[in-house]
Amino acid sequence: MTNCIIHPIPILETKIDKSLMTYRMNFGQTISSVSYVWYIEGTNEIVLVDAGASAEYLSAVRKMPARLIQPFKSGLDELGINFEDVDLVILTHLHHDHVAEALKFTKAKFLVQKRELEFALNPHPSVAVQYNREFFEGLRFEVIDGDAKISEEISILYTPGHTPGGQSVMVNTPQGTAMIAGLCSIQENFDPPPPVREVSPVITPGMHTNALEAYDSVIKITEVADIIVPIHEPAFRQKRAIP
Repeated sequence: MTNCIIHPIPILETKIDKSLMTYRMNFGQTISSVSYVWYIEGTNEIVLVDAGASAEYLSAVRKMPARLIQPFKSGLDELGINFEDVDLVILTHLHHDHVAEALKFTKAKFLVQKRELEFALNPHPSVAVQYNREFFEGLRFEVIDGDAKISEEISILYTPGHTPGGQSVMVNTPQGTAMIAGLCSIQENFDPPPPVREVSPVITPGMHTNALEAYDSVIKITEVADIIVPIHEPAFRQKRAIP
């Protein structure tokens, strides 16, 4: 077992209807959704998961009111990282809020699933607004197809459903396998409250291109991970390191 640590870098916060995270449940309940970039410390390369977006972009362009938690650069500075230092960015998927700042990483490779890139370049009209080619055209992509081992410390689990080519990131830590879950989700998706748990072991993410695949991917994550890191869970805003 290696000694990798995951550092959450919280960038911005939005207020959303909880049903966007919990399919067909919790309508009318407002929750906080935090957008992060994740730094995996303990590998030979400088590796991040996702590339974030600015609160200004979401608020002004997408008309999604977002509150800045900290400038992206400030979060990297605190960890002693510059944009040009990053070797690899693993993109869980290519929605605008996970890739909008990618071009700032001038020397990085970007790991993406084949199905995700193909879909993002020709998205279905119903979800096309979530993809913006200007954020990922010209990136130095490393394209994979399905599960993959990236290094001794990091592996990829193919987890479609939120998007056609979503992927999650498995990290070996001193306390077992931590999984940065590539579906837009919160802790409740993986650990439902008791009334729901009596009917279903997990909750399907509310935003998806395929609800059945999304459910199956959440199940897959719970089966292999010792520590689950849902990528919009607000509780990680208070954590400096996982585990």
